[in-house]
Amino acid sequence: MIRVYTAIQGRITQYKNISFEEIGRISNIIWIDLQSPTQKEKEFVEKTYKIEFFTSLEVQEIESSSRFLETEETIEINLGVISSDAELSVQNTTFILKGNTLFTYRQGDLKIFAETVRKLKSIASEMKEHGLDVFLSILETHIDSDADLIESINRKVNMISKAMIAQKSLKEDLLLGIAQLQENVMLLHETTTEKQRVVSSLIRIPEFNKIENERLKIIMKDIASLLQHSQFSSERLEYMQNTFLGLVNIEQNQVIKIFTVVTVVFMPPTLIASIYGMNFKFMPELQWISGYPLAIVLMIFSSMIFLWYFKRKKWL
Repeated sequence: MIRVYTAIQGRITQYKNISFEEIGRISNIIWIDLQSPTQKEKEFVEKTYKIEFFTSLEVQEIESSSRFLETEETIEINLGVISSDAELSVQNTTFILKGNTLFTYRQGDLKIFAETVRKLKSIASEMKEHGLDVFLSILETHIDSDADLIESINRKVNMISKAMIAQKSLKEDLLLGIAQLQENVMLLHETTTEKQRVVSSLIRIPEFNKIENERLKIIMKDIASLLQHSQFSSERLEYMQNTFLGLVNIEQNQVIKIFTVVTVVFMPPTLIASIYGMNFKFMPELQWISGYPLAIVLMIFSSMIFLWYFKRKKWL
């Protein structure tokens, strides 16, 4: 699907489900959005506007040169965008700035794009007729979305922390929940770091810095704040994981301690029973009338001595 956006006197207009011929007749285009396009749609945009989107292999590259490429005519950006439908995942999206037009290429629907369109329509009078304005609006929407995700993660962390304190017995689901939140925080930190590198590169471009200097600085501050919060959340989750493992060790030590006490308490009775269970012919105690009661008393007494000793040492 191809969506085309134009801006005339600060008013944005959206066109979708239109033919290739109609796209060619539209003027003042500031944004062309390709969502899960067909091969023909992709080739048409590349040929008509003389651009080239990242290939599937280039999208997966992690080098800075593969994430941000500046040429004489274009600025090409490959940015990971977080999708939070069922569970967090990262969708790589291509952004190309050529002249006053922004080109975006993505697979699947992303909420931040629809939210960006809504925002652009609501602030039409303040909108600049430049693709950079659209890209920065997408970036700001993405930052707001990431901030909401961090707040959501912090709420879940608080719930898990309270559950850890309230529960008398620790459960495996608690640890799995902490591990999942750690994975989400790492995804957020990774994509936020990518945005920081992109904005830093844009600031170094004199033309863009002149157009949106203050806005770029504010975005950098917001990104730095996100990084601080994600780092704090990561450290807090690591602390909680260590606390959980420490509590598990304490619980296991308590179980081992009980088994050790039981073993030691029953060791003297076992020794006495073993002695009088020997099959020697000459054992004077076997002829005693009170031999059996005496053996029972000895076993009970030896056990009680050890129990008294453990309690005195406060091991029980």
